[in-house]
Amino acid sequence: MSMTQVAIFRKSELPKIEKIEKDIQSLGHDFEIRNKQDSILSGKGFECTINGCQTYFETYIAEAIDVVSEFEFMKADLTNEDVAISFVYGADFAAGACIGLISIALIDNCEAKIYYLDDEMKYTREMLINDTPLFLGELLKTDKHKSNRAI
Repeated sequence: MSMTQVAIFRKSELPKIEKIEKDIQSLGHDFEIRNKQDSILSGKGFECTINGCQTYFETYIAEAIDVVSEFEFMKADLTNEDVAISFVYGADFAAGACIGLISIALIDNCEAKIYYLDDEMKYTREMLINDTPLFLGELLKTDKHKSNRAI
């Protein structure tokens, strides 16, 4: 089962990947975007490392109006946003943490609006900040993470 989180914002306000990475690190997280050569809007997905655990998640790029037209609960929020990034991931706590942190950086840098499509829910910055330790706590419990840290 895949999960989808969407960020909608003005394309002209999007920071470079290095800025997003530094902003997340300034929140106190051991975080790296491994495919820095790609644009966040490339649609090639992200390879990230959080607390030594590598992960990957897919990204899809669309016009904001096209995404909003499919999801009635977002329509009232659309003002002058023109691009949407959909982050798609499975039951991967590292991916969930990374997507949440990237979403925080997008809120901070370009006033992105963040939505979790599966529950038709809008995230605030505070909600994402509060969810991050939950994802990281679950990540610590997984055998995959423990074996990656030992290498």
